[in-house]
Amino acid sequence: MVSVSNLNIAIRGNHILSDISMTLKEGRIYALLGENGSGKTTLLRALTSYYPDYDGSILYSGKELKSLKRRDREALHAILPQSLPLSDMTVESLLSSFPDAMGYLKDYGLELLSSRRVNTLSGGEQEMVFLSLLLSRSVLLYALDEVEASLGMRYKRMCAEAMLSLKERKKIVLASFHDLNRAFSVADELIVLSQGRLVFKGGKEDFIRDEVYSKYFDLRMEMISTPSGRKYIFF
Repeated sequence: MVSVSNLNIAIRGNHILSDISMTLKEGRIYALLGENGSGKTTLLRALTSYYPDYDGSILYSGKELKSLKRRDREALHAILPQSLPLSDMTVESLLSSFPDAMGYLKDYGLELLSSRRVNTLSGGEQEMVFLSLLLSRSVLLYALDEVEASLGMRYKRMCAEAMLSLKERKKIVLASFHDLNRAFSVADELIVLSQGRLVFKGGKEDFIRDEVYSKYFDLRMEMISTPSGRKYIFF
């Protein structure tokens, strides 16, 4: 479990996150939502040790994150950033230190990329390579920052399956989304930031009941029922 209490982060005098408190539990997928500038990336970075001088508390299974040594922190979390590092290495060389990573890439049918240089791949291919690397690590929290932004539909399906596999392994997945429909299709719970503050955390039913989609995203909800009685929600 990861517990966040009264988390505050200021960068060059600007308050980015204010009084964030929440709990993330194993075996759950959390969708992190908010308009641009709401603090999503900063929160993901804070939970993965990017800002070690934060105010407040971040506890991993009861241990304060900033009090741990770097090696111990890195064993707790992994992040797939929105801006991936461009490397002149081949995919095979990049993944060589993580034996299981190439196996994940093969599962995606992308083993032919192994001889290619990372900086020659498309944005979606790069995402899948780094996602394979991420999945090969065994940590508690997996943070994904707009991981689907550059993915086509085929890769989005694979990415969703990867998140579900982490859930089955009793891991915590915290992924930021711009597309509310995609978030709804994957997540167990939704977390909404607005102007650096946590304004909602809960399940889909509460999200709909409280009309969070309208209050913070100016969206309308539509529900479609099939002849079999199944209901689908769109924003």
